[in-house]
Amino acid sequence: MRYILALSFCLASLGLAQPRVGTEDGLTRLVFGIPSEARFSLKREGNEVSIRFQGTLPRTLRALLNTPQVVGYRATPSPGGSIYVVTLRAGASYRTQELANPRRLVLEVRSSSRPTTTTQPRPRNGSRAPTAVVVLDPGHGGVDPGAVGLVREEEAVLEVALRTKRLLEARGIRVILTRTTDQHLSANKATDLGLRAAMADSKRTLFVSIHANAAERVAQGIEVYYFGETIDQRLLSKAILENGGGALGQRLTREAQSVAQRLMRDLIAQANLKFSEQLALKTLRSLVRETGAVSRGVQTAPFYVIRNARIPAILVEIGFVNHPAEGKKLATSAYRQQLASGLAGGIIAFLNSGNAQR
Repeated sequence: MRYILALSFCLASLGLAQPRVGTEDGLTRLVFGIPSEARFSLKREGNEVSIRFQGTLPRTLRALLNTPQVVGYRATPSPGGSIYVVTLRAGASYRTQELANPRRLVLEVRSSSRPTTTTQPRPRNGSRAPTAVVVLDPGHGGVDPGAVGLVREEEAVLEVALRTKRLLEARGIRVILTRTTDQHLSANKATDLGLRAAMADSKRTLFVSIHANAAERVAQGIEVYYFGETIDQRLLSKAILENGGGALGQRLTREAQSVAQRLMRDLIAQANLKFSEQLALKTLRSLVRETGAVSRGVQTAPFYVIRNARIPAILVEIGFVNHPAEGKKLATSAYRQQLASGLAGGIIAFLNSGNAQR
């Protein structure tokens, strides 16, 4: 059996600390060392398993495991000991076993048998494998043209999204567009962004917001973002602009920043951000490979449209509309097809990696 130690094991004479964690195919195992006189009880509510230990020292711990079966765990003091809460993935099951010499409580968490990738197994008894649902959000539109240079952002990103949709649907992936024409979801920018953001719910698989850049100084290339805080003033200014600009953009960015701070205390949200980072990396790699564009990297920023995503979510800047060469390319059908191929390739690579949780 292959057994990988993810965290250190510590057994104090009067209490327990971090559990020892091991993984193997379809299984995550947490092993708690406990004193001989201690007592424990278990309770499951939703996707959380609570283990109350009495006769141990109080502990305050938090760990993100991010395995296919377990998001992570946290420990808080309780009367006479501590409560450990283990957050499971959807559909996961568990069993426990108590061992002696030394005394240990073993919590084994197994995956659901439901497939998590876009590979479609042969149906049995007329059933169908779950289909991935991808939300593509062409930014701006209608009353808001976005960046304007040698091409208009609203028009370029819409065509790239439509081309990406066709490529994904050819692979059996269901695609939802936040807009299909030059239109806004609401003339009120905050409402418009909120309606787009609401589509990144748990009924879908992943969310990609597509945008184009503009810069006062000559700049070019592709950059991909997932949600988070930033101290980079350039990225903060970009977030304010994408969040509506002016006083509205500043207000929505402050709201998004407060969400980012809150998410750092949420284990499920942290795991989702890890998946978003992987989606961003795979998408950037695919885009650069298909287009030959300059890679400007993967970064975090408080974009309002992806602040509350319950699924992996990214924002992609496909190029600079006012760059003398890149702006011209963004206006051509051939380059937009390359961008679509890059987006579709990154999304498919992510789905097939098994990171997309259904």
